[in-house]
Amino acid sequence: MRIVVKLGGSLLTETAHLHRMVAQLAEVQERNHEVIVVHGGGKQIKQYLERMGIPSRFHNGLRVTDSATMQVVQMVLAGLVNKDIVAAFGQRQTPAAGLCGGDGNSFVTRKFVDGGPQSFDYGYVGEVFKGNPELINLLLSHRYVPVIACIGLGEDAAYYNVNADEMAAAAAIFCDADRLIFLTDVPGILDAERKVISFLNPNQMAELRTMGVISEGMLPKTRACERALSHGIGHVHIVDGKEPECLTRILLKNESLGTAIVN
Repeated sequence: MRIVVKLGGSLLTETAHLHRMVAQLAEVQERNHEVIVVHGGGKQIKQYLERMGIPSRFHNGLRVTDSATMQVVQMVLAGLVNKDIVAAFGQRQTPAAGLCGGDGNSFVTRKFVDGGPQSFDYGYVGEVFKGNPELINLLLSHRYVPVIACIGLGEDAAYYNVNADEMAAAAAIFCDADRLIFLTDVPGILDAERKVISFLNPNQMAELRTMGVISEGMLPKTRACERALSHGIGHVHIVDGKEPECLTRILLKNESLGTAIVN
């Protein structure tokens, strides 16, 4: 089985949580599954932008990314955060290779255009429209865990900041994954009464967005889920990454945790 796991939030800023996740990912790989990791790093980006006096702006859950912000995004994600995750795998004696979407032209990106009624310029925010899994397949064939920072390279040779959820969906689609798992800081998608919804389909997610129940950072996550489902990914999960042994329970024990999105 080929699995794409997206890491984000405090799972990347709290060392103990990161090492617990990596331990589970290493165990899943040891059971002869192929593991691809996609990561964000919004909190670290915010921290370094503040140090440099660059303000953070968001629109519909996406970071507005001008040229100066893009340079920080590239340094923090493809450098600091990516290599910290690779090091965590190294402590487990599990070989991992850090890269971003531009390496090997793995994920080709174009400028993101909001399809809403009013146009909005997000700057160097991109969306993946073409993929080449050759490099990732090569790494997997040699038992490496690819660790992918959510930066894509455009046909204009410019780097673009890709929402990590969208990058995870693109990795699942173009690498022909069997499962896509989003590990977050929340227990799943919540209803109007703040209770976890165990199962959702795309129509139900669209209705929750219209009602405003799904908002902010969950907007791009649910869009990414829909994109993955529409391209044939069989199982998509949104799970609290701090739930004990969440990955091994889902993947190795077939337990139901968080929210499962199905067609």
